[in-house]
Order: sequence, then C-alpha cells, then structure tokens
Amino acid sequence: MLDQKNIQGDTWPRLPKKAEKFVFFRITNPEEFKKALPTMADFITTADIALKNRTDIFKKKAEGTLNGIIHLVSMNIAFSANGLSKLGAEKFDDDIFNGGQFKDMTFPAEGESAENHQGLDPQEEWANEFKPSSGGIDGVLTVAGDSLPSIEKMIRKTFDWVFNVGNDKQSIEQVYSREGEVFKNHLEHFGWVDGISQPIVKGLDDISNTKDNRGMAPVDPGVIFVGHEGDESKTPAWAKDGSFMVFRIYEQLVPEFYHWCAENCPIAAADTKNCIEKGEQIKWSDTAMDQMGLFSSRLVGRWPDGAPMELHPQTDPNSSVNKGQYEASALKAMNNTDNFNYNPADQTKCPYASHMRKTGPRDDYPDYAKHVMMRRGIPYGPWCDGNERAGGFTEKERGLLFVSYQSSIENGFVTQQKRWANTSDGPTDMAKHSGGASQGIDPLIGQVHPSRNGKNAGVQIAGKSTGVRVNAKYEDAPQIPFPDSDLDKPASQVQDKTVALDRLIIPHGGEYFFTPSLSALKNYLPNA
Repeated sequence: MLDQKNIQGDTWPRLPKKAEKFVFFRITNPEEFKKALPTMADFITTADIALKNRTDIFKKKAEGTLNGIIHLVSMNIAFSANGLSKLGAEKFDDDIFNGGQFKDMTFPAEGESAENHQGLDPQEEWANEFKPSSGGIDGVLTVAGDSLPSIEKMIRKTFDWVFNVGNDKQSIEQVYSREGEVFKNHLEHFGWVDGISQPIVKGLDDISNTKDNRGMAPVDPGVIFVGHEGDESKTPAWAKDGSFMVFRIYEQLVPEFYHWCAENCPIAAADTKNCIEKGEQIKWSDTAMDQMGLFSSRLVGRWPDGAPMELHPQTDPNSSVNKGQYEASALKAMNNTDNFNYNPADQTKCPYASHMRKTGPRDDYPDYAKHVMMRRGIPYGPWCDGNERAGGFTEKERGLLFVSYQSSIENGFVTQQKRWANTSDGPTDMAKHSGGASQGIDPLIGQVHPSRNGKNAGVQIAGKSTGVRVNAKYEDAPQIPFPDSDLDKPASQVQDKTVALDRLIIPHGGEYFFTPSLSALKNYLPNA
C-alpha cells in the first residue's frame, strides 16, 4: 500500500488550485541546499494533506456552505537529473531522464547529431532557460493556491526564506517561472473541459464502480509511483514512492484553430467568404457553429463539456436543444463518464484520428494501462476574446502548462507523444479497418519534421524569453482521414475525405524532473 503521508500531493490526488506557479531554480551551493532541504520538506503538501483539503472543499460545496474561495496554498518540489547529481543522489538507470528533455524532444540544427537531438521540436521555439546552453535547470517548485498573490506570499515565506534568497547563505538561483490560472468550468483555451479520464490507481482510488469492464480499468500503483507493483523502471531504492514529472509549455493558437475548423466545414467556410467579400468582421451563423462544433469535437474525441463521442456520436447532450432533458447531476455524470471502451473495428462514433483516441486508445491497444499518466496541466495567458478570434491570428500568447506524473517517462509521456501522437499508424494501425488508410498523426499535438512547418513570421514573447512566432500553417500539410462535418448523417467506417492539418499547438520547451517522497527529501537527499 502507498503511504499517503510519504508521497507528494500533486501526484495524487492533485493539489487544490485556482492558480499555480512553477518556479525553476538552479542549485548554486549544494551543501547549504542539502542542509536546508529537510526544513523545506516540512512545507511540502503530502497526498494525505491534499486529500483532506480537497475532501473538505467538496463537502462544503455539497452542503452549500462554501462561502467564496478558501484561502489555501500547497507546494511540491521536484529535481532534474542534473539537480539530483549536484545533491549526490544515486543515479537513475534511465537514459531519457538523464539526458533531459532538450535532448529527447528537440530536432538537430544543421551540423548537429541526431543522437543528441532525438525529437521534433524546433530549437529556436524553446524558451532559452530550458536550453542547456543557458546553464540548465536543477529543480522546480510547484505552488498551487487560491490566487497568484497568495502564492507569491507563500513562496516568500517558505521557499525564499529556507534557501536564503538574497542572503549570504543563498543556495539557489531562481532562473525562470511560469504561472497559470484555472478558467470557469476548468476549460482549456480551445474550449474543452480539461482533466477528464485520469487514471484510477489501485490502493488509492475507490475502484468499486470500475468492475463492469466497460470503463478505464484501475492501474497498478507502480504505473504512477516508483517501487510498487506495475513499475517497470530501474530505479534505486531511495526513489520509492516518487514519480517522474514532465513539464512542458504548449502554446495554443486559438484564433487559428477556429478558422481552421471553419475552413473544413462548408457552412462556416461560406460564412467566412461572405464576410470577407463584404469587408465585415468574420462571424459564423448558429448553424455554422453547430457544424464546427461537431467537426472539432470529432477532432478531440469529446464534446466541449466532456461527453464522449463514443457514447454521443451525433448530438451533444449539453447543447441548448438537449440540455433541458437531463437533471444537472445526470448531465455531469454523462460529461465525466469513463464507462466505455472503443471497439477497435469501429470508428463511426469516435474517429481513430481523434486526439483522445490517439493518446488514450483504451481497447484499441491491449497494453494501454501501463502507458497512462496523471495529467496536472493548467492554462496560461488570457482568454481569447471575440475580436481576436474573428481576426484569425494570435495576438496574445496563451496555452497549457502541461504537467504529467508517471513511474516511467518512456512508458508515459514519450510513448503518448512520440510513438502515438507523432506517428500516422500509432498506437495501433487501423488501416485494415478503415479502407487501407492509417489514421494519421494526432491532429492537435502530433508533430512532423520541422522542414514541413511554416516559415517564421514575426516575433513573440514566451515568458521572459524572446522566441519566434511561427506560421500557423504547415508548408506541406499532413493529411488525416476524417469524417465529414455533416450534421444529419453519422460518420462512416471507411472515409473518403482527408483533412489537411494546421499547426495549432507550439511547444516552447520544458524539462524532465523526479518528484521524491517525503522520506527522501528529509533523510536521503540531505545525506547523499
């Protein structure tokens, strides 16, 4: 059994949050840092504390006694391979973690070795602080709370104080930070409820409602936490109860997303053309928006409020036409349900190419359970208003601060991003079920060779770093088989339509970290 008092609370059950800040730091004096680490560990929010906090919030909501926002701030800490090395920790036998995300996810520049750059991220689009040439990052403090001012206050009172920031015994240098805030109904910037379909962990979660074999099966604790049943990683004994953390910045091009959807929906495309010819701001009719809603939901695999396409392939139960048919509790259950699996021989409900099915294949991929991960992302940047959306070009940077936890980065994040999303025939080639055509790359996060990306067009600011604004178009757009956006007929199993993808999500870098147990923070690392 996992000791909830020994694991950090964002891994499970997650930290309560309305806002969140990630403070990336470099260890400048390892010995002083190690002396202070046990004190910092006393401020870390464990799973036990996080569960009590979340239970209290949910109870007050259910009783109707929650008056306003509860003032609450929680903290977790994690270290990169470089940071653990500085602390003298026994090294992991893990080439992906030890090499870092820059090596694993970036594409080689001219003259560079493919051995040292094993991904598809253009290096010029990364925030400079994540590049090894800037000095690297040793650790990250994750702080979640009711507001950004509350978070800043807690950082000053704990993290800054413990490591004597600005004093003679200073042992860290804060090199970068990113912050985000939760939108109403937990929407991400494209407009979908985020965080649905989290793994159910044996020994932590209630599995009493998962025994009918129709939903996501509970996973062994070792899929998420090191040193437990189901853990396939080769990790030293001190790492038990810890979890590998992936942090990654994904910019979302929201206006471009809407216009790309409109281009692929005949009614919306006609509306766009009419507005341009009249010299008017682009506005889509209700029927056009319905068509775009169906098309984009097939693209994602769920309707915006969460109802899965596999159970509701034609009509969103949350639409104004249907919403009145259901009690609020029933509608919530429909939106959050995981009580289904895919039929590998059928895509008439949820397309093989949809983002949800590409990264969460369920019964499409027999060994899926070992590749799941806890997702803890939060949006950053302002909500896109109607004027910017109508203009079709991103004016303000926004996106997702992606975070995941898993016992193996290779089994979790790397498999989902590089082996499934980035490949046309992953997770399982469905060509034999769909007329001979593989399903294509993930339409949202799938990547292609950087030479196929649009040319640079202008400049953007990514946090404190100046990056490059990329063209939203692919020069040689990858094609995916995709069902028609016809409002009146269900999708066919064999599709004769293909969709040329746009580049709608831009990665701006990140790092791989390890989130140690409380016992490792207090006892092992200070004495390593």
